[in-house]
Amino acid sequence: MIASTSKRKFAAVLCAVLFAGLVGAGLLNAREEQAPAKVEAHHVLTAPVAGDPGKEVDIQVYTFPPGAAVPWHIHPGAQEFEYELEGTLMIEENGKPPHALKAGETYHLAPDVVHRGWNPSKTEPAKVYVVRIKPVGAPLAKVVKPPADEEASDGPAPDAYPGLRP
Repeated sequence: MIASTSKRKFAAVLCAVLFAGLVGAGLLNAREEQAPAKVEAHHVLTAPVAGDPGKEVDIQVYTFPPGAAVPWHIHPGAQEFEYELEGTLMIEENGKPPHALKAGETYHLAPDVVHRGWNPSKTEPAKVYVVRIKPVGAPLAKVVKPPADEEASDGPAPDAYPGLRP
């Protein structure tokens, strides 16, 4: 009888622990679903530019999950060339309306242009291949204050970028 009671108590404790774990996991997943999606960067190459010891080329592939965005930023002294691999990426330069970069299309950004990008899709990721020619030692990007005319944009609000403030 003691063994039977101990087994029942053990089973009850085990069930309570498992239930708490499942409920906790469910709450954790619910919180994660509401958190903003993060843009993933895959570094492909950094190499010196032949004939110009002050410049280097940096290549990355960025994946923007549905609804993901990067804040307003610049690429100090860098030329940026983009080739959209999948989906659509909205690119917005300060003072210009957003431009939809669709799969198979290219885009060029001059040095120090204030801009941002976001994936307008609620279901499909966007993937872009980016080549930058930049000064050696310069950061890839610098987050900047949103432009004053940002209210006219249909892109994500500044608070959509937790932890990324100018």
